[in-house]
Amino acid sequence: MSKSKSISSKKKNDLVLSDTEQNTILEILHDGVTAYELAKEKQIKLKTLYNYLDRNPKFKEEFNKAQEIGIKTLVEKMCVIFNTETTGLDNNDLLFVREKKDWLKWIAPRISSLFQEKQKIDVKSDSSIRISWEEPSSDLIDVSDAQDISESNTHLQNKSS
Repeated sequence: MSKSKSISSKKKNDLVLSDTEQNTILEILHDGVTAYELAKEKQIKLKTLYNYLDRNPKFKEEFNKAQEIGIKTLVEKMCVIFNTETTGLDNNDLLFVREKKDWLKWIAPRISSLFQEKQKIDVKSDSSIRISWEEPSSDLIDVSDAQDISESNTHLQNKSS
């Protein structure tokens, strides 16, 4: 019978990154490389990378900022492609470039606040409430006497029945 591994023991595949390695990763992300491509290049599982980010919140914040800059870089790369002559592209290549453009238009606002369509909404509202009491005028009916009248009407109806 073999010994079972302890579940509580530290896993061997926990990722440990030095400051230099973290800076290298951030530079790679700035260049528009995705986390998937980064994990593949470093020969680690993507889940291992995300687990490392969860254990290191400060680096995770820098990582997310670098990914946002990476999206901006990808958009700029697409702008360069669209600014060049497309006469050398065959129809399939041109169709693929358009699909990439549409995908970037869709994904960019979801990842970076820079690309969100801002709608200016002007809502004018008066947040003050004015309450005032006025002297009773002849138009107002005093309801305090109305209760007495309704009680007497009920009493009269009970006598007549």
